[in-house]
Amino acid sequence: MAVMDMPVAIKLERRVRAQTGRKHGLSSPDQVVAALIRGLQAGRFVPGQRLIEADLTKELKVSRGPVREALKRLAAEGLVSLIPHRGAYIRALARHEVHDVLLVQEMLTGLAARLAAQAINAGNNRADFEAAYRHLRAFRDHAESIAFLEERSRFYSTMIRIGGNHELGRMMPAMQIHLLRLQFHQHLTPKDRTRQFKEYDALVAAILDGNQNGAERLMRQHIRRTRLAIERLPDSAFASLV
Repeated sequence: MAVMDMPVAIKLERRVRAQTGRKHGLSSPDQVVAALIRGLQAGRFVPGQRLIEADLTKELKVSRGPVREALKRLAAEGLVSLIPHRGAYIRALARHEVHDVLLVQEMLTGLAARLAAQAINAGNNRADFEAAYRHLRAFRDHAESIAFLEERSRFYSTMIRIGGNHELGRMMPAMQIHLLRLQFHQHLTPKDRTRQFKEYDALVAAILDGNQNGAERLMRQHIRRTRLAIERLPDSAFASLV
């Protein structure tokens, strides 16, 4: 069976990082896609927000054609909703979509944790992983910030990278998870955040000990508890502006 291409949004995200913010080498639609992804990562665009073509053309100094092409691409990736006669919106996840995304995330991150524990003593993996968690743990007392979300993404990316399975990184629903974090992180209570970091501490200890079974079990428990906490939220937490 043929392997599916890497999603456009993930390709562009990586190209944007490689370009270190420069537009050189990106087509006009790519520039718009990259700008919207950067805006999502920075919290400038949030789930349910309307994207006005005229504002994007002015801000990005491109014509409407590339903007419309970029919005179509992002709609195909599930990041944007195109509503007839109403325009484009950053997509907000429905309750059943949150369930489905986190169910997939539970299985894949469990495997990622197992592989990281297996490979923790190879090369610089231990030092890299300890550094990634040290940076994440610095946000223990202010985990409501966008910077925390970015650091958490880096922590997971580091864990996947040291596990050495490149297909696993491709299969992770990365941008959908980012939408989910933006949509729901403000609903987490200080008690929820304290619990999260206790779970991170245990998970990291298992990976550093090379405990493959424990790392997988703890990771899956962490994602499952997060899913259940979100699913207990009222319907208003899932409401979209569209």
